[in-house]
Formats: sequence, structure tokens, C-alpha cells
Amino acid sequence: MKFLTSLRFLLPGLLMASALLSSCIDEIELGQGLPLPEGIVLQGRINVEDTISDVRITLEELFRFENSNRPAQIVTATVRLINEDEQSIILPFRQGAYVASLENDDPAFTIREGMSFRVEVETREGLQFASRSEILPQKLEVERAYWEPGTATIINAIGEPQDVPGASYFVDAPLRYPDGSSAYLRWTLEETYQQTDESTDTITGRKTCYITLPFEARTLKLSGDINENVSEIDRFGLGTNRISFRYAEGHYMTVRQEALTRNAFEYFDQIASIASTELSIFEPPGGPVVGNVFDVNGEINNVFGYFYVARQSVARVPVRPEEVGNPTLGCPLATSMPPPVNRCTDCLIVDGATTVRPPWWEL
Repeated sequence: MKFLTSLRFLLPGLLMASALLSSCIDEIELGQGLPLPEGIVLQGRINVEDTISDVRITLEELFRFENSNRPAQIVTATVRLINEDEQSIILPFRQGAYVASLENDDPAFTIREGMSFRVEVETREGLQFASRSEILPQKLEVERAYWEPGTATIINAIGEPQDVPGASYFVDAPLRYPDGSSAYLRWTLEETYQQTDESTDTITGRKTCYITLPFEARTLKLSGDINENVSEIDRFGLGTNRISFRYAEGHYMTVRQEALTRNAFEYFDQIASIASTELSIFEPPGGPVVGNVFDVNGEINNVFGYFYVARQSVARVPVRPEEVGNPTLGCPLATSMPPPVNRCTDCLIVDGATTVRPPWWEL
């Protein structure tokens, strides 16, 4: 569910992304109802797990071209991550973003709960941007993640909606820390399924792949409550997945729960609200979505985006084939004229595929 509400796909046809936002960046596709202004978009996050922190920052320039907007990725900037002790690291640009994988116990760059972090950027042209500081919240464990039989709605071959069997996913989670303070949570999901191909390669032979894909990347799942009488959320719906060949050899849904600051929660809440409208992310009913990035020198008025820090908790929900009626295997393809190279001749051509069995796979 990959953050960053990647604004790239907003134009027109934005985002998750994934959410944004796989690498676990979530992507959310939002409609564009009004023209987007020219400007800069900075989106980024630190996802902090128990021993490793994953950092990802994207930087883009928006400019008008005839009646549409075009994003241009900025790839030559100096992007610096700074903690409250003024320790800093420069993030290298790799595969479309400024990224780093950091060990939490590295004394050269400390990462701990309650510490604040910010980003500073300088482009090759000398423009300077920065984010306001974000504090790393405490970790909140997922109490329970689970699935139940459900119904998914698809568009059938004649273009009409049709209900089909699905697996509906839910989570139970706390909405308060032990001291009674409010918690603000965000969930992203990704599915991993097993598929055996029918390769005739004399070297590799038939292969078993484990394929990981973002799930419902167009949807942000958020929950937060400051009602003193509410301490947890039960049976919070995360989405329904159609039962298909992806469940035929075993399937896991990975639920990533992120503990956010209230400011980050409110930002994503605005994004989620816009996702169900025809408005632009930059012109919602009450005015532009307020992020936490700005132009240091005041030279560019339109600076959009958000940098956030999240403490992550992970739960995985397994589904065995017999639990969902033993769906038809994905191979052979159900067509008389399959492409010469396809997921059944070589399952490694599928995005997110590997022959390395995940260490947590137990099906």
C-alpha cells in the first residue's frame, strides 16, 4: 500500500506509487479536475523497522505544456537527511529516487523513537528546499491481521459490474499508546503469491517463482481518533482481493502498519479525501493540500509535498489454496494463441518475481 503519494501520476493520472508511496512507496491515482500550477514536488519518507530504516525521497518539477502538466524528475540535486543531533547523510540517486538503507544502531547517524528528522535539498541551479522536522513516533504492533471470504466487484467482458468471490482483509489495532496519547496509523498492503511456470529451458527447467505486487495501491487506509473513549479499532477493512490463479499455489498478504505523527496523518487524510473526488490535489475544496516542504529562499511559491517518518509494524496473512476452493492454476494460459514469452514460459518476466523463497513463507 511502496508512500509516497507519488504526485507524478497526478498529471493527469497521478499515483502509489505504491504508496508513495513498493519499495513500499504507495501510489495513489487521483483525478485532476483543475489545472495544476507550475512548481516543485518533494515527497519522501523514512520507514523505520526494528534494525533497518529505509529512506526514499523523490523530487520533481512541474511545468505547464499547452493544456496539461508535465513532471520532470530532478536527478542531480544534493539531498541531505538530517537528524536533530545535526548528523547528516547525503542520499544517492538510484532507480528513480534518492535512497538509503540505514542501520538503526549506526553511531554516525542515530535513529531512535522521539527523534526528529528533516530533509534539505539543493539543486544544481542553486535552488534550495527543505522540509519541516518530523518526529519518529513510537512503534505500535498490529494486534491482528486476518482475512474472511468476501465479494469483489469486477468489470466483466461486456463492460458491466460483476460480483466474484474474494478474500477480504481486516486489521485490529490500538489507537492509543500506553500513556493514553492518541495514535495515528496508516496501512499499506502488498501481496505475494507462488507460481510454477512451464519452462522448457534445458538449463533452468520448470521454475517456482514468488511474485510480490502492491495491493490496492490507489487507496490510502488511515485511522486515528482523539475520542477519549476509543482505545482501539476492530475489524478495520483494508480491501478485498479477487480470488484468482494468484491463490492457486499459496498466497500471503503483507500488512504494513505505520505509526505517524498527527501532522502526517492529517496530510494523508486530505489526500485520501481527494482520491474520491474529481478535484486536483492542489485545489481541494478548502484550498491547497498543506504539506511540510518549502523553498528556503522564497524564490518559488508553489512547493508541494510531504516528508514523513514512520515506525513500522508488519503482519502477514496466509491463504492456502484449499481455503478458497482450489482456484485454477495460472498455467497454462487460457488462450489458444499465447505470446511466445509469457509468465508461463518464464515466471521471472513478471514484475516483482524471484525464485528465492521468502524466509517467512510457510505454505
